[in-house]
Amino acid sequence: MKMPLWKPENTFAGVICYCILLLAMTISSPIIAQDIILRNPSLEGESVEGKVPDPWIAVRETPDIQPGIYKVSLPASDGNTYVGMICYSWLQEGMAQKLSTSLQAGKTYMLSFDLAYPPNYSKKICYGSFVIYGGNNATDKAEVLWQSDPFYNINWKRYTVFFTPSHDYTYISFSPYFSEVCSSTNFSAVLVDNFSSIREAIKIELLSQNTCRGISGGTAMVKIMEGHGPYSYLWSPGNDTTSSVSGLSPGNYEVTVKDANGAITKGDVVISEYQIKATAAIKNIDCYGNKDAGIVLSASGGGTPYLFSIDSGYSYQESPYFNSLSPGSYDVFVRDAYSCIANLGDVVITQPDPLVLESVKVRPVSCNETTDGSITLTAGGGTPPYTYSIPGYISQSDSSLRQLDAGRYYYRLTDSHECKVDGEADINKEWRDCLVIIPNAFTPNGDGVNDVFRAQIHDAISDYHMAIYGRWGQLIFESRDPESGWNGQQNGISLPMGSYLWLITYTDSKHQPRKQKGNLVLIK
Repeated sequence: MKMPLWKPENTFAGVICYCILLLAMTISSPIIAQDIILRNPSLEGESVEGKVPDPWIAVRETPDIQPGIYKVSLPASDGNTYVGMICYSWLQEGMAQKLSTSLQAGKTYMLSFDLAYPPNYSKKICYGSFVIYGGNNATDKAEVLWQSDPFYNINWKRYTVFFTPSHDYTYISFSPYFSEVCSSTNFSAVLVDNFSSIREAIKIELLSQNTCRGISGGTAMVKIMEGHGPYSYLWSPGNDTTSSVSGLSPGNYEVTVKDANGAITKGDVVISEYQIKATAAIKNIDCYGNKDAGIVLSASGGGTPYLFSIDSGYSYQESPYFNSLSPGSYDVFVRDAYSCIANLGDVVITQPDPLVLESVKVRPVSCNETTDGSITLTAGGGTPPYTYSIPGYISQSDSSLRQLDAGRYYYRLTDSHECKVDGEADINKEWRDCLVIIPNAFTPNGDGVNDVFRAQIHDAISDYHMAIYGRWGQLIFESRDPESGWNGQQNGISLPMGSYLWLITYTDSKHQPRKQKGNLVLIK
């Protein structure tokens, strides 16, 4: 079938149909973000001085194809060769390339490359540097698109940069730059390799907050720095399509962001656990019944400031110090700035047993001319070791307070925590001559009367020794304790009635050595 010829009377209708078709085609055409391919991105060529690889253009003096020139020996990061450039106050080497598609004003682009610093490049190099220019011919430095800080990594380091041109540019060029930051030399340099394509991109910043230990409470958010909205988002895992996500467990998350121009950027974020480490230092109660105990808490990890609780989290305070505590168990919590909680469990405050005087034994002054009275204290409870004292007169670790004259004494028992028990005692004096009396008989029959043979001492003696001998001179018993005596036995066996010899030596209160001996009768 033949198509009808176009006739003038159909012109208006034809124009309308053509416009509708053109509009439909415009609406249905997808928006594709720019992806500008740099030719020979790994800078492959033959190592040579004063040239750049094809199709790159050497500008502003002569770079070199490395390695091997001026003793630069770093292997290429990609392929076999790369470019080295030097800069000083009157010379800036560089290289450029005409772009297949122009950089467009207002768009954001992303570019990656590897850089290294050569400490020596025919001369000593102060630092590494790198600058990217946009222009409309190879030598045009119309706009600085991006500039590094001085760097010092002698091995390759990957850089990913973003830039937004203020005008359209058909050329891009790269050079080191020089600034007055080093006094030892006037040279900077750069080694460069492995360019990516120049991709229209969205510059994003990822913000995140970790989760508390044991729960899913992490958050992540995309902050758009440069791009063209509106934007779409896709998080993985989870398939969320919002700019922020919450309720995250510890792990790795990726977000894909696409803008109105079709530019796509991906970002990764790691959600970790806040781990609060908390410890408690305890000061227990010093003396029974006091309320002077304390707990001091310390924390690290998580987020500051911290709040502290010793009542199962019922109430919190900013100070880690808890004072004036009674004995008992305290359930300790530490909460950080993210409301994460560490529970130390039960911290126990203890107190010692009451400090008590279990007994007080008073010995009178034994005779007219001595001061051998004593007070012997028996302590219990509290926290040993103990100190025994008559305040203002004597203080010692021995429980017997000796060489006291007749009178009233106020004594004190003190433990290692300075807990105290006070008391008083009267010491009497026996008004008699100072002497040692030895009985001549005893009856060890168990009736509680005169069952033990011992000296009756009425003097302040020292170096005491008593010995008992049988009729054939054999030693039966001896003692150096004036309070101790013989019970009529030897090795647990009762000896027969009869006569025995005793011998006593000592030093009296006048420091005179004394010796007494005689016979005694064992009666049953």
